[in-house]
Amino acid sequence: MIVLLMVAGIPVAAIAVANALQDYRASLDEGRRGVEAFRSLMAVRYGAALGASETLLSAVVRQNPLGEGGRAGCGSLLRRVLDLHPGDITELAIVAPGQPPLCGGLPEGFDPEPLLREALSGGVPAYGAFLPGGPGHSPVLPIAVPGPGSAWALIGFLVPREYAPLPGSRHSEGSAVWLVDRDGRILAPGRAGLPELPAALLPRLEQSAEAVTFAGRGGDVVYASARLNPGLLLVVGHPLSPAKAAASAVLIQRITELATFLIACLAAIVVGADLSMVRPLRLLSVRVRSWRPGNAFRISPSGTEPREVRALEYAFSEAAAALAGREADLRAALEQRDALMGEIHHRVKNNLQIVSSLLNLQASRIGDPAAAEEFLSARNRVRALATLHRHLYVQHSFERVSLRPFLTELTNQQFSSHNEAPGERLALKLDVADITISTDQAVSLSLLVTEAVGNALEHAFPDEARGTIWLSLTGSAGELTLVVQDDGIGLPDRNARPRGLGLQLMEGFAKQLGGQLLGGRMEPNGEAGTGTRWTVRFPSRDNPAPRPMAR
Repeated sequence: MIVLLMVAGIPVAAIAVANALQDYRASLDEGRRGVEAFRSLMAVRYGAALGASETLLSAVVRQNPLGEGGRAGCGSLLRRVLDLHPGDITELAIVAPGQPPLCGGLPEGFDPEPLLREALSGGVPAYGAFLPGGPGHSPVLPIAVPGPGSAWALIGFLVPREYAPLPGSRHSEGSAVWLVDRDGRILAPGRAGLPELPAALLPRLEQSAEAVTFAGRGGDVVYASARLNPGLLLVVGHPLSPAKAAASAVLIQRITELATFLIACLAAIVVGADLSMVRPLRLLSVRVRSWRPGNAFRISPSGTEPREVRALEYAFSEAAAALAGREADLRAALEQRDALMGEIHHRVKNNLQIVSSLLNLQASRIGDPAAAEEFLSARNRVRALATLHRHLYVQHSFERVSLRPFLTELTNQQFSSHNEAPGERLALKLDVADITISTDQAVSLSLLVTEAVGNALEHAFPDEARGTIWLSLTGSAGELTLVVQDDGIGLPDRNARPRGLGLQLMEGFAKQLGGQLLGGRMEPNGEAGTGTRWTVRFPSRDNPAPRPMAR
């Protein structure tokens, strides 16, 4: 059940994990969006600063510094502008093509001609490349504003400054700002020690307005750019490590919440299932195991089980009642069958005894001794079968018969039928194992023993000779061995006397048992002397299956 519940929770876990991954990606995207927002903020601030500088220089140009005051008035005007904007503009100069500065001064080594021609030809302000500020001075950005008639231009040198982050702006923390001029020179305004801007990123930043992620030695950094004017590019960068750490924390939190939720749900389901289904089924299984055939099945008196378990209890109770009724019917039928079988064996035994008595009576009225002897042999065979049926009736076993009491009675009966008593003139020694055989084999065995013992009593000890008759029956590994032996005079030579009926019957009964009659006359052997020994080895078999009743 726990496995099924866990399998059922897979879709929920998959959806929750997908949502957690989505939150993780959203956190990373928020970092990218924050960089883009910071890029927009810096673009506005630097654009406003450049716009204000252009407006200031354009206002100076409109005053025509070379007008009424001449060069002296021009220099005074430029100095007032520098005094009013300290730290924003370092130098101002009015320059005409091919001439030294008409007014003001230029940084040493600066060639104004390219920037001047660009501004005069375009009629709009033009920005040059960054100039190093020298020892103790910040780098400057030259700008040329054309004057009236495009005969001269006002060139100013602006100082790019770093702007403090706005209060509450978390995306500016750890961020860096770079300015890239027309010649690809990179300037970090007002700050030292910033990571270098990868040169390989510049073409991508100039072509795309979207944020670009670059993997450096210090980790992933996301960059964004904005074009401030044709000659100046703004680039901002922000490390993704904080965003990734925050995203990982969110992911771990979501997964922890998911695991806690699933474990709690699984525990609640397991406890609920155990109380509502597993425990009632367990109690039902205990009652089922304690139930015994013939007894009524006890239904739980509480009545709090689920409807399905309750229905199963009633179904099993009905089945147990039906089984008990069927068992009672079968027991009655079996008892009736045993009674009928016992009665049959009893009647067969009585009938065989009647036949035996008739044969005995008939033998007493015959004057021919040979004929009388044949009648008595037939009587002994019938009496052997009657003894077998009596044992089946007494033992109440109609499939198998115990051989030790049966053969004991059978041999003693043979002695009695020949007017002998074991232990007087002739001794009887029995060695019969406690073995049972099928009734089908018991018939052949009883007739075989009757013939063998009867022949020994009748022919082995003439003229009141004394001796011993041995009978043994042993078995191992499903095979039985019957031995009937005497120490009498032995069999006559077969060439001198043909086989009698008794020997033929013994061979036939041995074949019916599944064995072969072995032995005959014995040579002198110790105390036994000359005698006869018969041996039959045969397998122990069950009765054949009954034939199906005809419909």
